[in-house]
Amino acid sequence: MSEENWVYALEVAELADGEKKALVIDGQRIALIRKTNEIFAISNKCVHMECPLSKGELEGYIIKCPCHDWRFDIRSGEFLDARELKVLVYELKVSDGKVYLKMEGENQ
Repeated sequence: MSEENWVYALEVAELADGEKKALVIDGQRIALIRKTNEIFAISNKCVHMECPLSKGELEGYIIKCPCHDWRFDIRSGEFLDARELKVLVYELKVSDGKVYLKMEGENQ
């Protein structure tokens, strides 16, 4: 695993359980979401009209786009009504209380 692709995002303590935070890292709009002490990183642009998913409603592991109610699984990025559509999911790691993202986002 190449270390140069890992970019600091934020301190774990900055993101409370159930909270969503919008960031721009390396020009990419990213939504960090903490759910049940796990942190997920997805593109902060809905595939429909690029509305910010970080402003959407989180129900379980599903985030609902605030513009047109499109629903995505934050674990896989899948759009629930057409699973072939996905938002980008970023690999992340936590080290010493800091969250790092791998900036070669990948769909899982």
